[in-house]
Amino acid sequence: MEPFLYIKTAKIISNEGVGVKDMEFRVEHILRMQRLQDAKVLGGENGLSNVIKGITIMEAPDIADWLKGGEMLLTSLYPIRNYTEDEQREFVLRLAEKKVSALMIKNHRFVQKIPDAIVEAGEQVALPIIQIPQDIPYVDVLYPVMEELFNNQVMKLKYFIEVHDRFTALSLTDAGLESIITTLGELIGNPVAIYDRNFVCMTATSSYTMPIEQRDSLVEREKEVETKFPYYWLTAQILEGESQPQFVEQVVVPIRTINHIKVHLVITEAHKRLEELDFIAMENAATALSLELVKQFAVAEVEREFKNDIIDDLLAGKSQMLETVYHRANLIGWDLDRSYSVLLFHVKEEFTSLSQNEMDKLRSSRSLQTKTFSDLHEAVRSHFVNGILRRRGDTIILLLPVNEQEGKGKSGLSAVKERAREIQEKIRAKAKDIVVQVGIGNVAETVMDISRSYQEAQDALDLGEKLYGKESITAFAELGLFRLLCQFPDTAVLTSFIPPSLNRLVESKSAIKNDLLHTLEVFLEHNQNAAKAAHDLFVHYKTVMYRLERIREITSMDFEDSEEMLGVRVGLKILNLVKTEK
Repeated sequence: MEPFLYIKTAKIISNEGVGVKDMEFRVEHILRMQRLQDAKVLGGENGLSNVIKGITIMEAPDIADWLKGGEMLLTSLYPIRNYTEDEQREFVLRLAEKKVSALMIKNHRFVQKIPDAIVEAGEQVALPIIQIPQDIPYVDVLYPVMEELFNNQVMKLKYFIEVHDRFTALSLTDAGLESIITTLGELIGNPVAIYDRNFVCMTATSSYTMPIEQRDSLVEREKEVETKFPYYWLTAQILEGESQPQFVEQVVVPIRTINHIKVHLVITEAHKRLEELDFIAMENAATALSLELVKQFAVAEVEREFKNDIIDDLLAGKSQMLETVYHRANLIGWDLDRSYSVLLFHVKEEFTSLSQNEMDKLRSSRSLQTKTFSDLHEAVRSHFVNGILRRRGDTIILLLPVNEQEGKGKSGLSAVKERAREIQEKIRAKAKDIVVQVGIGNVAETVMDISRSYQEAQDALDLGEKLYGKESITAFAELGLFRLLCQFPDTAVLTSFIPPSLNRLVESKSAIKNDLLHTLEVFLEHNQNAAKAAHDLFVHYKTVMYRLERIREITSMDFEDSEEMLGVRVGLKILNLVKTEK
C-alpha cells in the first residue's frame, strides 16, 4: 500500500502562544494519494472542499437512508445498475441532501460507463463524482481514509483537552469576561463580543467590527457542528476601518446563568468561516463564561446581602451595633460620617385601563411589577448617583448623602423633589398603570439619626397619600402642622380636633352637603378668594357666594376669625384622612 501523502498541520496551544490552525480532512486531500493519481473527477469539482467525516461502501440502493452526513461512498454502481436516468439523478440529489462528501466509483466490472445523468447531477449539486481505476482495491482507499479520520479525532480530542485546560485556568485565576473572550478571539481568528439580553454590547475584542446594523433577527439553522450549547445565526453589517460596510455572518450563543438571565456570546465571521475546531473552542469559552457569570452572580448576591444588613441596622437605629456598622461600612467604602436623608419610592399598581381579567393575570404573574422595579431601581440610581439603595417589598429605600452647603436648605429639597418627579415621569411613560409615590425624611446629621429620617419618610409617604393623592412627592419638613396628625393614629382622637361648626355642616341634612364641603375646602385653599374658588370649581362666582352663605346659615362660621378658619382647615384635612382610612 502506497504511503498516504496528505499532511495535516495541527494547532498547538502552549504558554508561548497559538500555533498554526488545523485544516479539515477534505475530498481534495484524498486525491493527493499516490495510489489515486490516475483518479478522475468527472463532475462536481466545486465540492472538492467537502469535509470527509466517514467512509463506507454502497451495497444497497437505499444507502441514503442510513447515512449521517459527511461520508464518502465507494461503489461499483452495481446496486443501481438498472436505474433509469431520472432515478439516477434522483439518487444523486438524495445523496447531496444527506450531505455526502463524494461519490467514488470503480466501474468496468458491472457498469461499463458511468452514466452521464449521474455526472450531470453531481455537477449540479457540487457532489464530486470520482472515477478510480479498476485495479485499485477498496481497501487501498478505505484504510488510509479511516486512519486519517482516526488521527483527526485524536487530534481534536487533544485540542479539546488543551483548550479546556486553558479556559479552566482562566476561570480558576478569576481572569474575568474580557480575558475569556480575548483568548477565544485568538484561538478562532475572529472578533468576539459579549452582549446582554437586550443585545447591548458589554465587552468586545474589536471595536471596528462591531455591527452597525443587524439585518435579520435570530435564525435557528441546522447545526454545522454538534455542541452542548445551542447557537443561532445573524446577518450583520459591519464597518472595518475606512472600507465600505459589508454583510457578515454572526454566530450567537445564548448563555444562561442560575437565575435564568442570559447574555449572548457573539462571534463575527469577519476574517474567515468558522470550522469544527473553532466550535470546540467556542463551546469551552461558553462554559467558562457561564461559570464566570455564576460566580459574579454569587459574589453580587453576597455583597448585596452584606449591604442590606448594614442598611437594615442603620434604619433600625441599633445603637449597640454602631461600632460594628461603622467597621462593615468602611469595608465597602461607605462614609457614615456625613449627613444623609432617607427617601422612599413606593410602587402601586393602578390597573385603571385594564379589564378585570387582565388585572388578575398581571397580579398573578407579577411580571409587570418586576420589570417596573428594575426600571425604577435604574432610574433612582441614575438620578441619585451617590445614593445607597435597598429594596423592601414594594418600596425602594434611598439613603441620599446631603451636601453641607446646598443640600440642607429649601433649594436642596426642591432639587431632590424635582429629580423625584423626573423619576415618576420616566416610570409613568414605561408603565401607565404603575404609580410611584415618594416620601422624604428630614436630614440625619449623624448615623444614629438615619432611623429617625426613615420614620419621617414613612410618615410623609402615608400622610402624603391621604393629603395629596397617590402620586404625591411629600417631604416631612413641609407637612407643617399636619405632622401632628402622625401622632394620632386613633380615628376617634383625630376627629375630636374637628371644630363644632364644621361638625354641624358634616351632620347636616342638606341635599347639597357634599358640594358645600368641597366649596369650603377650595375657598380656604385660595385664602378665601371666592373668584379663584369659582374658577377651580367651574361654577359661577354667584354660585360660590350662595354656597358660602348657606354654610354660614348651617354652621354660624365666622370667616373673619383666623383661629376658627385654621381649625376648620385642619378639620377638613382630618375628614379627608378619616375618609381615606375607611
